[in-house]
Amino acid sequence: MVKNIQLFFLFLGASALYAQDFSKIDIDLDNLNFKETIIPLQKLNNTFPKNIDVLVRLSAAHHFLSEEADEKKVEKLNMDKALGYIVEAMSIDSTNAQVHKWYAVSYGKSVENQNIRTQIESSKIIEFHSLQAIEQLPNDPFCYNIMGQWHYRLADISSLSRRLATIIFEEPPQGSFEMAEYFLKKSLELEPNYIGTYYWLGKTYQKTGRKDDALLLFREATDLDRPYKREELMYNDMIKQLKKEKS
Repeated sequence: MVKNIQLFFLFLGASALYAQDFSKIDIDLDNLNFKETIIPLQKLNNTFPKNIDVLVRLSAAHHFLSEEADEKKVEKLNMDKALGYIVEAMSIDSTNAQVHKWYAVSYGKSVENQNIRTQIESSKIIEFHSLQAIEQLPNDPFCYNIMGQWHYRLADISSLSRRLATIIFEEPPQGSFEMAEYFLKKSLELEPNYIGTYYWLGKTYQKTGRKDDALLLFREATDLDRPYKREELMYNDMIKQLKKEKS
């Protein structure tokens, strides 16, 4: 199911000391009942401050609450909390794989609607944390999905933005559709039921002239779960393109 790619981390290496405390929380997280987890996690955070397992769960729960939100204000509130908790976790342990993964997720979401300069400046930070996560979690499909999108977005920026990147960085970040395809295929191999991977891989195929392959992926994806607004928008875009092809 789709939840497996998004909550694949639930939860590797939780201390036996907290295992009993996490059991109900992890069931709720795995079943996408994010609101149910916030108060118990906050209580744990008060009881066991600066605990990585707690902070990562809090960040992830708030991230998905931001994805569910219908109001921009609620979305931003949860987005800011997700980033705040994972920044705190990073200050405690900058080597933890789950911290790197959720830092890339939360930080990436926080800048995705910013101006192009901010996005370019942030791209190397997202790349660093994503690659650190992949190195430590080589079987986590979500990590590969993040890097696939990273390459796609950088490869798709305008020539003006590319010139801006050369001004900002001595060595500007380099994204390519070929590497986007590599990472997205790896993600799809590890988790074949997440609609977002089909969407981004299909868009990558479109950019490289493989229109038929893209449409095939879009058709395959239309029956997959769409748990959040982001996935619903992807679905609508794929349906639109499939209808356009028929007309």
